[in-house]
Amino acid sequence: MDKQEKQEAKKALAELMQAGYSWQEASEKAGIETTRPTAYSWWKKYREQGESGLQDGRQGHVAKLREPILRWLEMVCRQEPSLSSEKAQKMLQEQFGLVISITHLNRTRAAHGWTRKKKRPSAFKKEQEDCC
Repeated sequence: MDKQEKQEAKKALAELMQAGYSWQEASEKAGIETTRPTAYSWWKKYREQGESGLQDGRQGHVAKLREPILRWLEMVCRQEPSLSSEKAQKMLQEQFGLVISITHLNRTRAAHGWTRKKKRPSAFKKEQEDCC
């Protein structure tokens, strides 16, 4: 069930409850599985705010990166071990339209062992720093 279908089912459930159906009957007729507290919560929001009260304002659960994105992130991190999380964040935004915090990105990378490997200074640079 996509977002639009779920929105319509929630509206149907609220309207059926308004018409006197029990929450179980309304849920069954609307074709949506729910719990009693959720059904009554939707009905209350519908009565108070209309259809806009049924809008789901959440943007998704950032803690759950889907498998294709995890595979892509692993590939990028392995190809470029010195990739900063800031750059990875921008790449995720450009590639997938995914907005993810640096903190969550760092946690995900650490959990999978894809932490940033900082580039070591070359021997020439090190000699220059030591002598001057």
